[in-house]
Amino acid sequence: MSTEGSTNGRAPDSPSQPRLAPATRGELGPANALIVDLIRRAAGTSRAPNLFTTLGRHRRLFRAWLRFAGALMPRGVLPRAETELVILRVAHNAACEYEWRHHQRLGRVAGLSAAEIERVREGPDGSGWSTRQSLLLSSADAMHERRELPDDLWATLRAEFSEVELIELVMLVGHYEMLATTIGTLRIAPDEPSGRGTDTGSLAGRRVLITGAARGIGAATARRLHERGARVALAGIEPDLLAAVAKECGGAPAIACDVRDREAVEAAVQEAVDHLGGLDVVIANAGVAAQLPLMGGDPQVFERTIEVNLLGAYYTLRAAAPHIAHPGGYALAISSLAAAVHPPLLAAYSASKAGVEALANALRIELLHTGARVGVAYFAELDTDMTSRGFGTEAAARIRRGPSRVAPLSAGVNAIERGVGSRARRVVAPGWAEPVLHIRMFAQRVVERVTSQGLDAALEVALRENAPLTTALEPRK
Repeated sequence: MSTEGSTNGRAPDSPSQPRLAPATRGELGPANALIVDLIRRAAGTSRAPNLFTTLGRHRRLFRAWLRFAGALMPRGVLPRAETELVILRVAHNAACEYEWRHHQRLGRVAGLSAAEIERVREGPDGSGWSTRQSLLLSSADAMHERRELPDDLWATLRAEFSEVELIELVMLVGHYEMLATTIGTLRIAPDEPSGRGTDTGSLAGRRVLITGAARGIGAATARRLHERGARVALAGIEPDLLAAVAKECGGAPAIACDVRDREAVEAAVQEAVDHLGGLDVVIANAGVAAQLPLMGGDPQVFERTIEVNLLGAYYTLRAAAPHIAHPGGYALAISSLAAAVHPPLLAAYSASKAGVEALANALRIELLHTGARVGVAYFAELDTDMTSRGFGTEAAARIRRGPSRVAPLSAGVNAIERGVGSRARRVVAPGWAEPVLHIRMFAQRVVERVTSQGLDAALEVALRENAPLTTALEPRK
């Protein structure tokens, strides 16, 4: 009997109608419902992502798939920006709107610019790609068209990528081709983005004070906000570097300020207010780090870390609060993922950043009646001087920390730009760090297990190495 056109009594599926409805929390089960909620927060969607609530109907397979998918992204060996570049090209080739929209957001978090993301559609022949980027795009195209890589392209890839990276690249393309097929066949509808992290708001004319603005994320943030039309004032302790950044920001005021000195901070805030005619945003960014064994380590390193990171943030927020205490006002305290999970040798840094988180949370409540908002920034390792100096030691190299996850500096700057524009409660970069905040107790147990291997030798090296702070500090007067 012919079955052509038969639907067994049902109306045929509309091309825009999902073939399987997203599962409810009850249909997902408690474990999958918790996993999906964590993914929702990380993805920045207003509802649980449709892909995960649909696949979550197969409870056991869903969790097994997540473990495999997570090993490719975000825990892969390829840099996150390169991973997102590949996935976006796969989404374009497969005409998978769901995959494109989802990774358009993740690509920005990973450090790709809006122009780079749009240029992915042009493919490897588009202008502006590096050799590695062009090879990644070519590989995605070849595997889409031929289901393999031609010998000449493979030979070129071997000269540029390691064997582990090549295996991951091939599986990454294959995996997201499979996902695109699954999404298209089940007709999973794209997710609607939430307000958090998608609407940057207008930064034009916003009056912003940034501490620790001489280099690193402070300097990069100053440049970005200036480009977006904000009026910035910069504070820091490295006058030559600070002046150079100020020049790039249209001759912004460069204010010498050691945040360990409360009177100096109060004077710097007042100078910024006088120059800008008021204050809308303060970013308490100044910070230092150094490896420090608690047992036998130099107590001055601990004390100076607390002075800069915690007392400096307190002095900054205290002095700026009366000026940003108005509707539209915003304070952003730069904390760290280290406020949530605490690895060995970073007790001083972790303690100081946990204190910064607490300060900001309390200030948010105290300023609620004024209309001002307060956010906390949680960054994992970004490509800054602090990261390279803080983790570029012999002791740090001896501690097992899993695969390197240093994200591009632009990932943090993008997050700050979005956070300031929307006056966000929480600013997180890179994207994988978001779920960690919600499972911090479990994550701490994982950190303890992973870093315990080889720790004894690392502690001995750290005591001998006596690594300096990432920013040199003059003695207090």
